[in-house]
Amino acid sequence: MYDETANEKKELKSAIINSVLLTALPWIVQILGVVFSLHLKRYGLQPLELRGLIGIFTIPLLHADWEHLISNTPAMLTLIFGLFLFYKCGAWRILFYLYVISGFLTWLMGRSSTHIGASGLVYALAAFHFLSGVIKKVPRQRAFALLVTFLYGGFIWAFFPTLYQGTSISWEGHLSGLLTGIILAFYFRHEGPEPPVYPSLEDNDGEIDEDETYRNFSAEEEEDHFCIIFNRK
Repeated sequence: MYDETANEKKELKSAIINSVLLTALPWIVQILGVVFSLHLKRYGLQPLELRGLIGIFTIPLLHADWEHLISNTPAMLTLIFGLFLFYKCGAWRILFYLYVISGFLTWLMGRSSTHIGASGLVYALAAFHFLSGVIKKVPRQRAFALLVTFLYGGFIWAFFPTLYQGTSISWEGHLSGLLTGIILAFYFRHEGPEPPVYPSLEDNDGEIDEDETYRNFSAEEEEDHFCIIFNRK
């Protein structure tokens, strides 16, 4: 019991640290840009231009101003925290796919302009969490999906680009993130926490199925061992 509680605290601490550090990256970039007058916005995503491909990796790190950055920060912190809390070691891989695919789709469908901001990634994370909570039958994950819906339910309006006409908002980035989150929620539906099962350990004769118990124990131990090795590197 003690080891299980200690492990949960360790996973919670790791999720907090990873989410804080990743959310801090756009702040560091913004501070450096202001202090040294770097004009980093020119490195944003420029759709259908080869030189704009670098924006796939820079777009979530660049923001128009402090207000733009501040508006994205709470959502990034919450959603990235949830990703590491539920998917642990696998969160890095999922986050990478969400990051790159949403950026690439924006590069394909975006207007001829420079796109910046983490909104696309936020939409991708929100859609991923929401649909994962619907698909999977994990109580905690479903509860988090409800929280995402309550806090960021407006992300569904990304399907209506006419609402953003006449504004500088990149609806293409929002829509790209939304589609990416939906696709990857299905793709990774077999990863992360499993729904609670309550199998009977006794067969028809009242005997415990030792083979089944061993298999379940080994799978959990193998996953924990992988995470420990991953975190030590």
